[in-house]
Amino acid sequence: MIEPPYVLIAEDNPGLAKVLSFKFKSCGFTPIVCNDGMAAWEAFQNQTFVAVVSDQEMPRMTGVELCRNIRDRDSEIPFFLVTGRQMELSSTGIAEELNIGMIFSKPFSPQTVIAAVNEAMETPVVVS
Repeated sequence: MIEPPYVLIAEDNPGLAKVLSFKFKSCGFTPIVCNDGMAAWEAFQNQTFVAVVSDQEMPRMTGVELCRNIRDRDSEIPFFLVTGRQMELSSTGIAEELNIGMIFSKPFSPQTVIAAVNEAMETPVVVS
C-alpha cells in the first residue's frame, strides 16, 4: 500500500490548524500539524514532505524564517504562506526571494490552498 504524501502545516491557531488538517486529510494527504515555527522546522528535518503550508506570525519562528531555513535544505519544495498581512509581505518581494508559491490572506478557503499545493506538486494527489 502506498502511503499518502505528507504535508507540513505550521499554524498556531488551533481552529485553523484543525480545519486545514481535516481538509488535507480528506483530499488524500497525511497532514503533520505543528503549532509553532520551531516545531515545524524540527518536523521538516525528520520527515519528507511534498509541501509546506505555514502561518506567518507564529511563536518561536515566523513563517518567513521557517521558509529561509527550509530553502537552505530544499530549494524546490512547494512552500505556501498564510497571513493576515499580505500587503506587507507582498511589498517586500519576499515571495520572489524565497520562492514562495503563494501568499494567502486570512480569511481564505482551505480548498484554494489544497488546489495550489496539488498544482505545485509534480504528481498531484487524486481523490476518487
